[in-house]
Amino acid sequence: MIAARASLLLAASAIAIAVPARAQVSVPLPSRPATQGSPSSQTPVPAQQPPGVPVPLPGSQPIPVVPMGKYGRPDINPYDRDINLTVPLTYRDRPLGEVPVLLTHDDRFVVDTAPFLKLLQPLLNAAAQAKLATLLAGKKTFTSDDLAKSGVSLDYDPGSLSVVVLRIAPEERATESLFKTPTRDDDKPDLAPEFFSGYLNANIVVNKLWGVQDRLTRPSFYLNGATRVGPVVLEGDVQYAEELGFTGGTYRFDRNYVRLVYDQPEEFRRWYLGDLTPEIRGQQGFVQMGGIGVSRERQRFDQFRSAILQGNRQLILQRASTVDVYRNGSLLKQFRLDAGAYDVSALPLVTGGNDVQIQVRDDAGGVQDLNYSSYLDPIDLQPGDYEYAAYFGKTSRRFGRTPIYNGDISFTGFYRKAFLDRPAIGIGVQASQRVQVVTGQTQFVLPNSGRIQFDLGASRARNYGGGYSVGVSYDQIFDRAGLIDSFTVRADYLSRRFAGLGYIDPDNSSSWSVNAQYTRAITFDLTALLGGSYIKNRGTFGNTYRINSSISYRVSRKWSVRGGVDYTKYGNTFSRQNGLGFSASLIFQPTYRDRAEARHDSSIDTSSLSYVHASDNRIGAIGYGGLVSRDFGDVNAQAFADYTGNRFDASVSHSAFGTSFNRITDQQITSVRVGTSLAFAGGEFGIGRRINDSFAILYPHPTLKGHSVVAGQSIAENDYLSKSGILGGAVNGYLSSYVTQSVQYDVENPPAGYDIGPGVVRVKPPYRSGYKLEVGTDAFVSAVGNLLLPNGKPVALAGGRVIDLDRKDDEPLLFFTNSVGRFAIQNLRPANRYRVELYGAPASFEFAVPKDTNGLVDLQAVKLPPAN
Repeated sequence: MIAARASLLLAASAIAIAVPARAQVSVPLPSRPATQGSPSSQTPVPAQQPPGVPVPLPGSQPIPVVPMGKYGRPDINPYDRDINLTVPLTYRDRPLGEVPVLLTHDDRFVVDTAPFLKLLQPLLNAAAQAKLATLLAGKKTFTSDDLAKSGVSLDYDPGSLSVVVLRIAPEERATESLFKTPTRDDDKPDLAPEFFSGYLNANIVVNKLWGVQDRLTRPSFYLNGATRVGPVVLEGDVQYAEELGFTGGTYRFDRNYVRLVYDQPEEFRRWYLGDLTPEIRGQQGFVQMGGIGVSRERQRFDQFRSAILQGNRQLILQRASTVDVYRNGSLLKQFRLDAGAYDVSALPLVTGGNDVQIQVRDDAGGVQDLNYSSYLDPIDLQPGDYEYAAYFGKTSRRFGRTPIYNGDISFTGFYRKAFLDRPAIGIGVQASQRVQVVTGQTQFVLPNSGRIQFDLGASRARNYGGGYSVGVSYDQIFDRAGLIDSFTVRADYLSRRFAGLGYIDPDNSSSWSVNAQYTRAITFDLTALLGGSYIKNRGTFGNTYRINSSISYRVSRKWSVRGGVDYTKYGNTFSRQNGLGFSASLIFQPTYRDRAEARHDSSIDTSSLSYVHASDNRIGAIGYGGLVSRDFGDVNAQAFADYTGNRFDASVSHSAFGTSFNRITDQQITSVRVGTSLAFAGGEFGIGRRINDSFAILYPHPTLKGHSVVAGQSIAENDYLSKSGILGGAVNGYLSSYVTQSVQYDVENPPAGYDIGPGVVRVKPPYRSGYKLEVGTDAFVSAVGNLLLPNGKPVALAGGRVIDLDRKDDEPLLFFTNSVGRFAIQNLRPANRYRVELYGAPASFEFAVPKDTNGLVDLQAVKLPPAN
């Protein structure tokens, strides 16, 4: 694409119709006397005015002075002929759009009415719009004199080649927002999604066990995808995997979820039917359901999350996953967890509002990041906004396998509202035959910019009676000239019999929990943290508390160190984590994709050494890394690598476990994973890498036979995502729903002069939608040449139109020459004849595009015929 455009620009160098910004330029237009009956021929000459009349422009730029012409007006057209142009319409240095304008030989400018009214309408109030429409009624064109009775005044600026709105009367101007927020109409898409589209992600995993169980496992298959028909989406996630045992394994099919989804994006509403994963708020508990659901949330139109982080600090995994936990950017611990629910509140991670990131990588290749904010579940809606959700169906308490809905018919839902001048509120209800729960939330913003939030809950469970919960939190941020400090404290009380849909037999072992944290940025490179937590337990276990402090210092752009001390007491039982401990880590990060870390934590008796080189996801990219860790005597070593291909991605890892370094080879496992995707949209097909939400298939036009299309910025240096070929079009599987974004494309070695288009289109995909984009066209030819007068002199800066004589219903193409008569015409079709007509002149010429052209036609010198 770049080479094609470069050759075209060289062939038609310096086309001068490009509009300079407020430059004082001369416009040497071809001369021609005014014709009888033209709009300019009947214009009365105004009284003579002194020379040098200024043309005022809005803004702080100097006002250019346009010399007076022989007709007593500013000399905006110093050549004796009428000129048709399409120029910008501006107001206060802001472009409003383009309008056709006629520059007459006697220095008037005539504007087309319809496009002018359309562009000016947003700036006028209703009364002014009606007044202006009445003044210009019945006029296809108008001059500035026609606006004398309106509150709008215009002028033409020959320096910037634009029509300038000099003034709009204050009483006629519409209310204007000084701080305009983006709207849905700001970025209108260029391409619509296909009515029928779909994709299927497929991953295959094979493991090799070494040692006592020396064997090669049978392959496991993980499939997920979606099909969209009109506004309805069918999405699902299934697996056919081997269930490992001591003597072997058996295949088992499991359905994680299958459901229908229907969105109403204008109302921020989504409907579900099938396997449900209910959203929860506050003190509500999660439970999987099968039935029908609806939710309304302004910011929730994103891909389905199979790992759900609850307000009560539970992690729900739908399948076996590797979970990495980072605190303040440092890897704290890595877990290999089976499907199920996990409570992370007892870990030394949640001490108030730490910057904690949990990365979940499941066996299907999906990677998701979950983050703790500085407060557990704030009511963070915009003022005046609201959200709700309601789910109805039968419950299942089975994780990691096909859900069995043998529980009670249940309901779970919530409603939250942020008022403009009152505290925000949230209420929630969960109910079944055996359990009923009501929860509430509210918050207050204090005069010191702090915030206090309250959470309440009350439950009733069959055979257990009533229960209740109370939570209160306070947080505040201190901004000290760019150095940000924060303080957070949270206290919760849980009665022993407080129940929920997810725990219908309540027996809560802890009553009180308190977490507090203060973070201070001492300098931009030095940060300190002080935190503490306390849990009051029931029974004989005893209470648990922890106090910790840490400091982080960035030595240079590549090096940083962290250190900390803590004291922990876990009830009345012996624990290796009791007592005083310290931690230290050294981090080396030479680039944003490379990171090495050495870490030791005496409080949990762990040490680790890790290095990661992340892939950049370009074709042929490789990522790799390794980890060696010691955990209370046990030793683990792991190495991994991943590869990004055009139609697939693959990864391999090898792990070794032992009770010491001498026995690290006792247990070993090697895993290989290969993943790909199959996609179709509007009759086009492509194979690519994993698709997370929406996608686009890019394929070449038949005129580009033998040339590949790439999805991405450029084919140079492999800077692209996918490439078309015998396995179908190039697949861009990285589109996010309900976000306006660009789909870039290029062509490998296009023919000289071939016009592939702008190289980018804007899309705003609905949920799990598919696009098809044909790159190229049958109107791919470009023609270049020099236009000459009968006497051989160049026709400089002429404008006109190009008419396809074989397709006269098509919109004419624009035609311009530069200062030496050079011209370039794009979007021509092979074997067609064209006529070029010049504006304001009877002269024209015709030419034909050869049938066998490869993209560029050189017309050389074209001499206009003598005038009659």
